[in-house]
Amino acid sequence: MSNKAELLKKIKALADRGVDGERESAQTLLARLMEQYGISETDLEEERRETAWFRYSQETERRLLNQIIYMVTGRSGFGCVGSYSGRKRKETGVNCTAAERLEIEANYKLFKVAMEAELEIFYTAFSSKNHLFPSEDKVKPKSIKDLTPEEREKVLKAGLMMEGMERHTLRKAIAAGETE
Repeated sequence: MSNKAELLKKIKALADRGVDGERESAQTLLARLMEQYGISETDLEEERRETAWFRYSQETERRLLNQIIYMVTGRSGFGCVGSYSGRKRKETGVNCTAAERLEIEANYKLFKVAMEAELEIFYTAFSSKNHLFPSEDKVKPKSIKDLTPEEREKVLKAGLMMEGMERHTLRKAIAAGETE
């Protein structure tokens, strides 16, 4: 069983057997999580597996969701095909317990936001490495002094990321095409 599922069961045990404020806090947390994800106490206690579906909107999100499903359940997710169109739907399914479903949803929510932030930094690094900005005579660049501390941190991360990237140029691409 996964750590999160065990944690939910521990929260339930604390809610049942804890003392004073400890019990009340655990009950509040457990009730909030159960209400948020539509899980009953019997669902937590049972090891019954049902198919759970998780929606995504982009290929990168699908890949992240499948990785999280694999991390939590040890099994790969499966796709969904529309019955009327025969086309893939943007959903991934897996047979899992209610506690595993809760863990997948919580992890996906957290890591999706984190991945989007990191992809934004990657985009900045890639654009900078390949000089995909207008020349200074067209646009005046911002001074590092004008940036907030958070923006400075992102610029530093992008700079470090750029070090490991290869620079691509149109001349390289044309030359590579001539040799083929």
